[in-house]
Amino acid sequence: MLNKNLLLITLGLILIPDLLLGTIPTIAAPTNSIAQFGIPRSTPRLFPRRRSLLKFKVPGIRGSRNLEAGAARGKCSPQDISGVLPPKPPKSAANQVPVELTVSDRPTFFVNVPQTSAQQAEFLLRDENGEELLDKTLPITASSGIMSYTLPTDFSGLAVGKKYQWRFSLLCDSTNGDRSGDPIASGWIERVEVPPTVASKLQTATPKQRVIIYAENGYWHDTLKTLADLRAAHPNDLTLVRDWDDILRSVGLEAMSKQPLVPLNPTTAASQ
Repeated sequence: MLNKNLLLITLGLILIPDLLLGTIPTIAAPTNSIAQFGIPRSTPRLFPRRRSLLKFKVPGIRGSRNLEAGAARGKCSPQDISGVLPPKPPKSAANQVPVELTVSDRPTFFVNVPQTSAQQAEFLLRDENGEELLDKTLPITASSGIMSYTLPTDFSGLAVGKKYQWRFSLLCDSTNGDRSGDPIASGWIERVEVPPTVASKLQTATPKQRVIIYAENGYWHDTLKTLADLRAAHPNDLTLVRDWDDILRSVGLEAMSKQPLVPLNPTTAASQ
């Protein structure tokens, strides 16, 4: 009788684990699959293509004038003011100034003014023989910045194939007429005819595409004007800010790239 009871107890101990295992839910073995925990698989990160830098192609051949370039400080400007212009070719003589090219009959001129207390500026335009064609007094609306002036609609316009000298002066003492302390920036410009292949591209180009076309063909004033207009129309577009920095950096003018753009309104300027 004792042996029989021992046999039943032994069988019971053997069967109980099997019964328990049949009622307890099975726990899956751990795996390396993230999907088992309901977390979606990460997708490969797509990196945008690197943006090509906007560069200005300085023309290989540019006529030059035997005059000193204008870049000077004065009584109302503790630092030099200077035209926002590409550098001279390395082999140019010290007294030679390159002639910049434009396709516009009324181009825009840009001058870097680091700091000034002047309230007025003067813009002067002469032909190649020194004859005065335009003399405007302009109100200054900021103490620093890259100041720009566009030839007005009442001016007859630049002729194709002609060279012109321009000069931008800060009027330090406009009341007494003493001009000895005026800071001056100056340069030369020539209007050229647009080649047919370039003209056809410009006809269908967007403003951003025009910037590239002007830069690739060496039209400095047109490049800056178009890009400055785009920045004024889209002040929150950071790509335009980078394009402005790129174009100045490409000719060694990166120190000016952070300067604010200050257009001088010709409609409020008084003619001399």
